[in-house]
This record gives sequence, C-alpha cells and structure tokens, in this order.
Amino acid sequence: MSEEFPKPVPVPDRDSQPFWEGVRVGELRVQSCDDCGLLRWPPRDICGGCHAFSWHWRATTGRGTVLSWVVNHQVFSPSFATEVPYTVVTVAINEQSDIQMVGGWCGAGAPRAGMAVRAVYTRFDEETTLVNWEPVDEAPDSRDE
Repeated sequence: MSEEFPKPVPVPDRDSQPFWEGVRVGELRVQSCDDCGLLRWPPRDICGGCHAFSWHWRATTGRGTVLSWVVNHQVFSPSFATEVPYTVVTVAINEQSDIQMVGGWCGAGAPRAGMAVRAVYTRFDEETTLVNWEPVDEAPDSRDE
C-alpha cells in the first residue's frame, strides 16, 4: 500500500492575499507606494524607499527577464518525487528590475539569463493558482495583450 503525499501550497496571509487573488484571475500584482511610487515585493506595510505606510496593489504586465535558474534533481519532498528534474527560475519584472519573483519553468528548452518571459497562471486546485514562467517567443498568440 502506497501513501500519497500532498504537495505544499501557498497559504495567503494578511499581506499576500491580494497578490493571490490577482494570480487566480491571471493578474500579477505588486504593491505600489502612494507617496513615492516605488513598487515592492514581497508585500509589507512600509515602503523601503520613503518609509510611508500608504500603498495600493498594482497590476503588472506579467513580463520580465530571467536572472537565474536551477534545475532540481533532488527529491526534497516525496510529493515531488515523480517531477524531478524540474527547473525553477528567478525573474526580474519589467516594471522594476529589483523586484524578483520565483516560479516554475514552462519553456520547452533551458532558460537563459536575459531571456524575455511572461507569467503563466497554472491552476493547482479550486483555491490555488501558481505563477510559472515561459519564454515570450514560445507563448501562444492568444496570450498576447
């Protein structure tokens, strides 16, 4: 008898809930300071630039540039045993290059530093959608906006 191991999923909290709500509807959101306009990720109460506490959520284009990646060959959790190897990328979003997001790689080949990518919203279950990344030149035209 084999035991099934559930995959871990993100648990939205007070600060990240609006991000996950956006991802669920296909929108990559970050916080924007109401005082200086600086974007920030991960979400938090105070602006790192001007220290203001006033902010709002802003949708991004969902596009960015690959900074780095790793191909994982180790089974760190039994829930991922059938998926190794898999690639995880770090992406700088186009709106502000110091905002870096991590996600799975959906491209056909290996990622390259400087490669233009777009977010792919992958439904995990009824409540959870994850952000992955694919090369812009491999994306179907129907995703162009």
